[in-house]
Amino acid sequence: MMRLKVLAAILLKITVIALSEVQPQDSLRYHRKDFASGSPWDLLGTPRFKTLQGKIQVTVFLPEGARSWTAELWADENRSRGQLFLPHPGGPRQIVTFTLPDGFWVWLPFEKRAIRYEGSEFPSWRDIWQIRTDKLDMAKSNYTLRVIGRDRISGHFCLILQMEPKAKGNATRKIWVHPPTRLPLQVERFSPDGQLEIRITLTEAKINEPLPVMIFDTSVPPGWTVQTLSIQRKKVDLGQASKVLGFTPLLPTWVPPGYVLEGIFALGEHRWKMAHIVYTDGIGVISIFQHLTPPKKRPPTMGQPFPPLKKPFGSPPHERPPHGGHPPRGVPPIQRLFPHRVVVCEVGDLTVVLVSEVSQEWLEKVVNSLSPSER
Repeated sequence: MMRLKVLAAILLKITVIALSEVQPQDSLRYHRKDFASGSPWDLLGTPRFKTLQGKIQVTVFLPEGARSWTAELWADENRSRGQLFLPHPGGPRQIVTFTLPDGFWVWLPFEKRAIRYEGSEFPSWRDIWQIRTDKLDMAKSNYTLRVIGRDRISGHFCLILQMEPKAKGNATRKIWVHPPTRLPLQVERFSPDGQLEIRITLTEAKINEPLPVMIFDTSVPPGWTVQTLSIQRKKVDLGQASKVLGFTPLLPTWVPPGYVLEGIFALGEHRWKMAHIVYTDGIGVISIFQHLTPPKKRPPTMGQPFPPLKKPFGSPPHERPPHGGHPPRGVPPIQRLFPHRVVVCEVGDLTVVLVSEVSQEWLEKVVNSLSPSER
């Protein structure tokens, strides 16, 4: 349960880190002709504004139907507050997060508990849109971007961009960008086979307007318990990883076209260690998590290089569900907030989990290129 709450907090955190400077202009004069001498990629640079408030509405399109969840957001240049309600058998559970220059807080009002996290950098707000300003040069090599129209989101004029991958195993995106601030107000992501998977919209958006007084006050209410927790995430070299993790991570011998190794990160501390291996092409990300399999769960050696691939969706290709294979019914709600494809397997003495939005075929090819003989 605790790990579920931490995962929820980190996931919500993606939506609520403070943003930077704004210019309040908003006019229909912004259209594709304004970028005839420039590049649509300029619209995906670092946003420019001072305050932001509104609701982030996420709609996930699953085989059994669409599901939505909403998080409220308040932010200035240096601080942010977000809150959402997670479903629970005992009734919705509110989670409130604060991102401040001196730390990251999670409030759990239903438990009268406040948690302060330290020791790690949390994801940027832009990760929810999956557009990283520090990787745009790489993205330009692997995607094409063009202006396809205009629209209004929450009353703000936007240009609609379409981002298409050059390699067909990647996702396609439509991005509604507010030109004066370069803020994405809506993003739609489509699976490699063209199915709409997720829509993220900033509704009731107020840009550069005064924020509510004391909205970032983290004075803990009387009677609450206060905890301080440390989350360790350290970048390591492959040659030093075994000393930090207690095992040597496996790197795939095949990755999709355009993807490069961004880094190997050690997660956890003391008795529990996990490797997080990240590959990216500037937009898409493939996360490979690895940890030692507990001895009692290690499979017997059957004369194979490693046990057969365990596919979480359990059905052969011709029977896979729509949208590229989403988690089936029964998957915990946190894992259903964002649709991704997942492969879980055991390679030698390691449990390996791959998570990405790329095609299932690509993920399986990556995991099948791992071999314990390289250890």
